[in-house]
Amino acid sequence: ANIVRRDDNLHPEGEFQKRPDGTWAPGERASVVKRDDNLRPEGDFHKRPDQTWAPGERANVVRRDDNLRPEGDFSKRPDQKWAPGERANIVKRDDNLHPEGEFQKRPDGTWAPGERANIVRRDDNLQPEGDFAKRPDAKWAPGERANVIKRDDNLHPEGEFTKRPDGTWAPGERANVIRRDDNLRPEGDFHKRPDQKWAPGERANIVKRDDNLHPEGEFQKRPDGTWAPGERANIV
Repeated sequence: ANIVRRDDNLHPEGEFQKRPDGTWAPGERASVVKRDDNLRPEGDFHKRPDQTWAPGERANVVRRDDNLRPEGDFSKRPDQKWAPGERANIVKRDDNLHPEGEFQKRPDGTWAPGERANIVRRDDNLQPEGDFAKRPDAKWAPGERANVIKRDDNLHPEGEFTKRPDGTWAPGERANVIRRDDNLRPEGDFHKRPDQKWAPGERANIVKRDDNLHPEGEFQKRPDGTWAPGERANIV
């Protein structure tokens, strides 16, 4: 169905007030106040004495004489030249098994489809006789519900019940608060923070840049349509 848009009877009147163009300016920062320090060093500081570098002293190396000495000549391994090793000769024994006669190989055969046994269906000697008794047609009916039987109770209370006695509200007892005397008392005058008056902060002006994108030409809007009932499929 076509969309129908009704005319709007609400229209803006007058001129809209936009935010004034402002230039950016840095905010104001409170001045830094540095208090005088009443702690000052007195006298001279003892610093580390100046030292000049010098190499450390190392103990002299003492080498003791050795009383173990080899005597005579050493016999070393004689020099040898490489030579290929010897390999035993290969001996092949004669075989005393020999085939006799001719070998029979598989005969060449052509492909043929296999034979399938014929299907034999035996006669059935079981036949139903008479009429089959089917389930009778039944109509729905509400089920029967057993009657509720309430048995008598053979337990009965005897005498009177003792209930909680009625009591009136009274505040609880609280131990007396004991405040000890304080032996710490401030002396002299306290320096408190000076009274300040509230003043609104300064906010940087908002700068809106001009837009260099402008629409050109005419805009195509949706055509006005009249309402009509939708089409409904036929009921089959």
